[in-house]
Amino acid sequence: MKGAEPIFVDKNSKVGILLLHGFTSTPYQFKEVADYFAKKGFTIYVPLIVGHGTSPKDLMRTTMEDWQKSAKEAYLKLKERSQKIVVAGNSFGGNLAFYLARIFPDSTAGIISLGTPIWLKFHWLTKLGVYLCGWFKRYHRKTRRIYKIDYTDMIDEVTYPSIPLKSLKEFFKFIERETMPNLKNIKTPTFIMHANVDPVVNPDSAIYIYENLGSPYKRIYWFNSREHVVTNDGHRFDLLEKALKFIQEVTK
Repeated sequence: MKGAEPIFVDKNSKVGILLLHGFTSTPYQFKEVADYFAKKGFTIYVPLIVGHGTSPKDLMRTTMEDWQKSAKEAYLKLKERSQKIVVAGNSFGGNLAFYLARIFPDSTAGIISLGTPIWLKFHWLTKLGVYLCGWFKRYHRKTRRIYKIDYTDMIDEVTYPSIPLKSLKEFFKFIERETMPNLKNIKTPTFIMHANVDPVVNPDSAIYIYENLGSPYKRIYWFNSREHVVTNDGHRFDLLEKALKFIQEVTK
C-alpha cells in the first residue's frame, strides 16, 4: 500500500524510539510523531508489523506469534543503533510495546501506551459477534460511523478497509494470553495516555493497565477527546510535549 512504508531516521543517538502502529494500520499514522522526535535528536524506527500494509488476506495468514516476532525483529534492529530504547505503541501497538518490555527489560527505558486496549467498547458483544460471524463470514468491513460495530483504527489514511475475523480472534488472544497475565511482570517506567471518551477502546483499559502493571514508575494522563487515534487528535502537540518530558526523565 502506498504510504505504508516503514520509517527509519538514524540520528546516531544513544536513545532510540520505537513507534508501533495499531491493528490494521501502518507506520503512516506515526509520520508526524516520527518527524517531531527526530528533530529532537532521537533515532526513530516505525516498522511495518507483518501482515499489515499490503492486503487483508496477508493479515489473515498471520498469528499473534508472527506479530510478536515482527515487533521483536524491529526492536533488535533499533538496538543496533541505540543503547536505550523507548517503545511507544498506539492502540494494539501498545500491547506489542508491553510484550517487548517484558522480553527486553534491561534495554527498554520506557513505555508510552497510547490508547492500549484491554477491553474494546461493547467488548463482550463485539467479541461474541466476531466468533458467531466467524462461522459464515471471513471479513468485517469497516464503516465511518463513530462506533457501533467498528473497533479498530478508522481514521488513518493508510489502513485496511476490512478486517479478517480470524485476525480479530488472534487480536483477542494476544490481549488475554500475553498482555493481561504479564503486566505484573513489567517493571519498566510507563506513561499511559488515553482519551476520556475513546470511541473504540474502553477507557477502563487504562485503569486496568495502571493497577496491574508491576512498574513502580507509572502515570496516567487523561485528555479530553473523542478520538481513538492519538496522532489525529487536536491535542497531539501537547501530548508530544508530555511524551518528550517522560522520555527525557527515564533516559537520563
